[in-house]
Amino acid sequence: MPRFVRALARRWPALLGLAFAAFNLVTDDPNSITAVLLVLVLATTAYVVIAALVRPRWSWPVLGVLVVVVVTARLLSSGPVVELAAMTAVAVGAITVGAVRGTFSRPGPWRWQPFAAVGFMALGLGALWLSPEGGRVLIAVGLIGHAVWDVAHWRRHAVVSRSLAEWCAALDLTLGVGVLVLALA
Repeated sequence: MPRFVRALARRWPALLGLAFAAFNLVTDDPNSITAVLLVLVLATTAYVVIAALVRPRWSWPVLGVLVVVVVTARLLSSGPVVELAAMTAVAVGAITVGAVRGTFSRPGPWRWQPFAAVGFMALGLGALWLSPEGGRVLIAVGLIGHAVWDVAHWRRHAVVSRSLAEWCAALDLTLGVGVLVLALA
């Protein structure tokens, strides 16, 4: 197999994240902020759940379960409120479980998970009170900030699997920059 193909194969998480971001940018309604908001809330919830469980190897299954929760909420409701409420409830539950188990008193990035979750969730949900353009800019900033968070976890190989951190970084950065460009255009 050529070296270039092997290099691409090793970067499958980043390529998958780029593809997912491109799909979101192409199919998203420019007047709605809920699709990109849901990406930020889902990423934030995944990190805090995985941290509370102290199971980095469960990163992809946890993400899969959260996607099923979002899809189920979408099928059962007519708007994004139920989806966002479901993710918020899961995040609050994970923070509570992690606090009771003492997970968040561990040194390093574990300790920052509940604060990051609350911060990213507040930033994302706060965008709902702004105009659609202002909300998209705020969510774009949140996504770019979460990409930095992803890279920090990827470099430390902590809390989540490296493949999930790489996927999430590519998704968040690409989607955040894309949303920012579209919002400011």
